[in-house]
Amino acid sequence: MEKIVGDWSTEVTMTGEEAKEICRLGQGTECCAFLCVGGKGFGCLKGSNAAIIYERLKAGTMNAKGEGGWKGCAWEGLR
Repeated sequence: MEKIVGDWSTEVTMTGEEAKEICRLGQGTECCAFLCVGGKGFGCLKGSNAAIIYERLKAGTMNAKGEGGWKGCAWEGLR
């Protein structure tokens, strides 16, 4: 996992295996809602585009319900 802290946001990238182990990819509602995938592979939106994800979690419109912050997460200890 790589975490790059910028002036306005934080970019987190990871391998597919890290996405499975840390973000609970493939575990249904336990999967972290902030997990994303793009041209650089897997990543985390919690440090940048989090507002819309929090809105969708509150509205119950997402399948993934995890909020991260657990062991190994780039945001470990934060919820």
